[in-house]
Amino acid sequence: MSSVATTTFHSNADAATTVAAIQQVLATNKSTVLGQAPDGCTIDFQTKKTLLNWELLGRSIVTPAASGSEVQLSLDVHHNRPPALMDGMKNKKAVEKLAGQIQTVIG
Repeated sequence: MSSVATTTFHSNADAATTVAAIQQVLATNKSTVLGQAPDGCTIDFQTKKTLLNWELLGRSIVTPAASGSEVQLSLDVHHNRPPALMDGMKNKKAVEKLAGQIQTVIG
């Protein structure tokens, strides 16, 4: 079973505002930004290791839309960490939580 978890949602804010919200949430969660596209709309990041979870590798992609922007988030097990049976379910919960945090910041 794949451990990659993805989710998408629509933001009523423009792409720049949405990207700023994503950056704010990543900073609040103490995630490390590994890279960002020149236009700022794609961000690769690594979540912080916690007592119960290894680091996760993530990507956010913001695409401008007619009335705001579309956001795609994905999380997967860090390639240097051993896979576990429940990774897919844990990653799905984590990506949904991240999406909720971003939507809260956007308002």
